[in-house]
Amino acid sequence: MEVITNDGIQVGTETNSFEHRRSPVWQEYIPILPAQSKDGKLRANCKHCKNTNLIAESRYGTTNVKNHLEKCKAYQHTLSPKGKSVFNQNTYRELVAKAIIKHGYPFSWVEHEGNRDIHEFLCDDVKTICRNTAKADCLKLYLSLKDQLKDTLSNLPGRICLTSDLWTSCQTEGYLCLTAHFVDANWKLTSLVLNFCHMEHHSGKEIYILLLKLIREWGIENKVFSLTLDNASSNDKAQDYLKATLNGWGCLLNEGTFFHVRCAAHVLNLVVKDGLKVINHAVVKIRESVKHVKASEGKKIHFRSAVEQAGLKETKALWLDVPTRWNSTYLMLDRALIYRDAFNKLNLVDKAYIYCPDYFEWEMVEKIRDVLGPFNDITELFSGSDYPTANFYFKNVWRIAMLLKELVRVQSHDEVLRKMAMDMQKKFDKYWADSDEDNYGTLFGFAMVLDPRCKLHFLKYCYKKLFDDEMKARAKVHDVQYKMEMLLREYKNYNTSTSSSPSSDAENNAEIGARSQTLKRKFTFCEDYDRNEVDTSCEKSKLSIYLGDDRVDRRTNLDILKYWKQNEGRYGELAHMARDILSVPITTVASESTFSIGGRLLNKWRTSYIPENVEALITTRSWLYGYRPIEEDEFFGSDVDWTTFQEASS
Repeated sequence: MEVITNDGIQVGTETNSFEHRRSPVWQEYIPILPAQSKDGKLRANCKHCKNTNLIAESRYGTTNVKNHLEKCKAYQHTLSPKGKSVFNQNTYRELVAKAIIKHGYPFSWVEHEGNRDIHEFLCDDVKTICRNTAKADCLKLYLSLKDQLKDTLSNLPGRICLTSDLWTSCQTEGYLCLTAHFVDANWKLTSLVLNFCHMEHHSGKEIYILLLKLIREWGIENKVFSLTLDNASSNDKAQDYLKATLNGWGCLLNEGTFFHVRCAAHVLNLVVKDGLKVINHAVVKIRESVKHVKASEGKKIHFRSAVEQAGLKETKALWLDVPTRWNSTYLMLDRALIYRDAFNKLNLVDKAYIYCPDYFEWEMVEKIRDVLGPFNDITELFSGSDYPTANFYFKNVWRIAMLLKELVRVQSHDEVLRKMAMDMQKKFDKYWADSDEDNYGTLFGFAMVLDPRCKLHFLKYCYKKLFDDEMKARAKVHDVQYKMEMLLREYKNYNTSTSSSPSSDAENNAEIGARSQTLKRKFTFCEDYDRNEVDTSCEKSKLSIYLGDDRVDRRTNLDILKYWKQNEGRYGELAHMARDILSVPITTVASESTFSIGGRLLNKWRTSYIPENVEALITTRSWLYGYRPIEEDEFFGSDVDWTTFQEASS
């Protein structure tokens, strides 16, 4: 007897196909005859969820069908008259481990009496666990996910961009965070924390040794494209060592010319902090004013009275800045200006308040607040937890350059603002204009060209505005195009995904020798290359084809990764190059976001975690739930709504 199901699949009866099976598990399945299955094998559909298709031949045993029923919610509901699922101890332990990882609970949380009472009340069958079992379950989950991630990284079609930063816990223990950024096989931009390692010394050599060790453990030494670091001198030395080593193994493209990227958020922080020094006395007064108001309930009441006397209806909170973050200082100044009249009133009624800025200081703070507004917008873009593709960076660094240029020109009549602008421009030029190795600026120029709405046209416009010189702008654009062609040749000629790092000294020497000969031949060719004609071959390069195609309307809200995915067939190796370049992060904010998680995990009340467990908890949280910085945790502000005198968030 045969039966046709609703979806048109011809199945045999349970009696005919499964009658010889002894296990009662087959009673929960409907057989699909070999003639109707895709692979000619006897298969089975679950009677309850109707969406399984498992092999049912006797030689395969019953493991798969049993495992499905354990997970099948529709089946579990049939086991209880009330539709209540049967308790599964393994599932319970896995959920407990995930709760510890997600919320940062201590391992001892599972032994808390109240917690156990809740679990035992919800299910009589539960077997509560001890802290050691909870730790073992967390580590088991960590190792399982780590193996999966290793496999994912090894099979990536493109290269991996790394960011790294150092952090010191409240117990003065040093940690290094390594984060990977890449575009996956589905052309989705992904960011994952790879390691959160304890390290004793922060010298350049120690950082290099640890970074190299971690990269080799993950097996990605032949897939690295770039490394983004802040501007500490130890980081500069570490990347020099690392680049030399990876170059010796032949792992980097273009000899690592675009390997090192400076963190734009740190550079911008240095730029603006230099500018703020000209009004440091006023900034100090405002900072002390906010501290004064925050100091006690009585002082808050005095300030509330001053707010009412000034007739202010604002509900925004005051912020107390973190001096190492310039944008927190900007927010502090911006909020303080809202309550300028209230601070002036407070100066009259509270004799203990002695920090009120005078009229000229308030005026200067207001002018500088207005000047720094656009810089704050760019900082927020650079410091977002969901970082954008690299095509956004060039035009925003260019905006900074144009803002400083305009500031120096317009503020020539105001000595204070002019000095501020000149100090900021000097620091900007040190890192982004006068650098002997401005390769990261060129790299983000590549990303701008790879935006089909911009290409070379917008790049030329930016350089022309910046230099006020048509010929200089043309030369710069031509240089960018030439270097893109040179990088593209490596994508065309080398299979970057199959090379591997040597495992012994003998292999090292052989690999280095072979690579040096290849590079020698390549540079001989480059020296003879005609810079005035980038494409001298008979066959047009993919870059020439791309640049010759029509631009997309610049007003289009374009998903750039989707664009390159759709055009991968047409542009070939150029699309592969775009995949790597567009994934380069310009800041280390991913690592810093992880530090906020580390700060909640390693606090003054919890000092007994060993470094291996810290790494397991933090990285697993990233893999399961991502990372999201809690912005409020970064500012130790006086977050009081003065009109209602209730705690508020801005």
